[in-house]
Amino acid sequence: MIAVCIATYNQEAFIAQAIEGVLAQTCDEPMRVYIGDDASTDGTAAVCGHYASLDKRVVYIRRKHNLGLIENTIDLYRRIMADGCEYIAMLDGDDYWIDEHKLQLQIDHFRAHPEVGFVYTGGRTSSGSNRTSFEPVEGEYGATDTGPVNCTVMFRTKLLSDRLLDTIASQHFIVLDYPLYGVFYQHTQWAYLPQQTAVWRDHTSVSQPPTAEAILHLHEENCRIWKWLDTQFPGKVGYDEKTAQDNLFATRLNLIYSFDDRSLVTPELLNDYKPTHWKQQIKQKALKNIVFYTILQKII
Repeated sequence: MIAVCIATYNQEAFIAQAIEGVLAQTCDEPMRVYIGDDASTDGTAAVCGHYASLDKRVVYIRRKHNLGLIENTIDLYRRIMADGCEYIAMLDGDDYWIDEHKLQLQIDHFRAHPEVGFVYTGGRTSSGSNRTSFEPVEGEYGATDTGPVNCTVMFRTKLLSDRLLDTIASQHFIVLDYPLYGVFYQHTQWAYLPQQTAVWRDHTSVSQPPTAEAILHLHEENCRIWKWLDTQFPGKVGYDEKTAQDNLFATRLNLIYSFDDRSLVTPELLNDYKPTHWKQQIKQKALKNIVFYTILQKII
């Protein structure tokens, strides 16, 4: 049995397309669709309830109060584990599948390769303006932000445990896929299938925040997760404190360039921490944008 795991919140405009892409799947493995509605305040509940009334494979859970992304998803995992589903396919409520054979492709690979516990596929973004390829990048998972896109992922449920879910929940991360898949990476073989099966809506979301402050916070969280993975698997995720700090400083420079927000790099920050080649980074940015150069001159 495949469990399709959909966490949603206030996605009235998108959730129908997500559900329809799932129900359109042609697969010889039985499927059940778990939808966790995190107390949406728009019309999401009506849409989800409608599909649940039409198809008995849809298990719709309406939260009485907002749990947040992590707790909402973890509760869905626990229900799926209790129901004995062998596989979990992930889909966020604002993304959608474009290949009716997506699940069959992944199931066939699992059956042919019992040593593989995690299969993800190609896909594309909704805008086409940012990430247009989901192909894997050389290097340890955890060291870059180029890991699997959630809407393409399927994994064996046996990779989950109550202990693992409790441990990750206790860290209060703002995302779940990065730390969870980082743990999976150390315990099972992965496979990538190049077929484009899904679309990731790269609009405002937890992973695509709208403000400079929120973007910086996301990058800080990613570094914190990377460091946490290093404590769980020392020496296996490529973590380096200096590199992490350099990456955060580069993020601040990019955000100044994008948002014209000089508060992101202060004289105190420069005095406390001078990352490797930071002067060269500033010079490269300054050559591209006179406003950026002027701001940095005032800061420094």
